[in-house]
Amino acid sequence: MFSKNGIPLYFQLKEHILKDINTNYKANDILPSESEIEEKYGVSRITVRKAIEELSREGIVVKKQGRGTFVREQKILYDANIIGSLTQRLTKQNHQLETKSIEYIIIKDEHHAKELLKCKTLLCIKRFRTLNDKSFALMLNYIDIDKVPNLEKKFDIESLYTFYNKTYGIKFYHAEETVEAKAATKEQAKRLELEENSPLLSLQRLSFDKNNNPIEYSDIVIKADMYKHKIILSS
Repeated sequence: MFSKNGIPLYFQLKEHILKDINTNYKANDILPSESEIEEKYGVSRITVRKAIEELSREGIVVKKQGRGTFVREQKILYDANIIGSLTQRLTKQNHQLETKSIEYIIIKDEHHAKELLKCKTLLCIKRFRTLNDKSFALMLNYIDIDKVPNLEKKFDIESLYTFYNKTYGIKFYHAEETVEAKAATKEQAKRLELEENSPLLSLQRLSFDKNNNPIEYSDIVIKADMYKHKIILSS
């Protein structure tokens, strides 16, 4: 089953187990015992243990004393170094992000997003979204209503940024984004199926066009245990 190609045996075993996990297991499922894996793949107990240790180190599995080895809930990796919508990025990772409810709100009164976008009337797109059929995020997207006439009648795809570009020719070239930890409010907890005050990650983003004009502001909260943010730093 394993090739003699200079790649350590434990690493080859780890890759086989990982493929098995991705194909046949879901979060919190228990893996076969070390002796069962040893027999199935015809390797030593030391090789099995090292492979499991690697999977544990990478956050794929967790060993629970006296109970066994379990598949961990995997966090979604969000690469903050490339501009794009959450939907676009997660689709590339083969995750299914779906809108379960949507509401369109016209804001004429005073609002901080109006100052950021330098407009008179805002359209707020309010969405509750699931990831792979699990409650995932609450999203608020704000845009000058004059830039997206009749959006509520036309919006028919999951990716809002793709829709902006396809329908209105709006394309974002750069953005400013802040990330902070917040405790879930009573309303947020109910929608996301959490306990009140559970940890959330809050993302606020201001997106600009090629002429450096602010076009859209988004305010998103995501379940913290399903998400991690990746940022590349350079000198």
